[in-house]
Amino acid sequence: MIRGPKAGEARQGFRIAPVEAALLAPSRFTGYNSPMPPVSQAIRVKVLFFGRLKELTGRAEDSAEFADAATIEQLFGLYAARYPELGKYRSSVVASRNQEFAAWDTPLRTGDEVAFLPPVSGG
Repeated sequence: MIRGPKAGEARQGFRIAPVEAALLAPSRFTGYNSPMPPVSQAIRVKVLFFGRLKELTGRAEDSAEFADAATIEQLFGLYAARYPELGKYRSSVVASRNQEFAAWDTPLRTGDEVAFLPPVSGG
């Protein structure tokens, strides 16, 4: 019968340390399915421009992506930075989200459709 060294004994220059029991998880309530902190996901929205705004941007439709939560105001700011002339219309532009008029501080979610509508006149 071949026997290995006992814990703490030295054999040919090696020392075997005593084995201690250790929990793989910090507590019995922590496991593979434990809650994880939310991961930031990109928000992608469809953007529509009408009337004069369409002329200024050179497009009727676009899409934008944000790393974090954003509002309609921030979305408009993104386009105003790209097209400075667009920013001049901010005070008279009306915004909608998913075909309903929306306030500028309305938060955006993935899949939203945002439209910017210029002032209209007529009678």
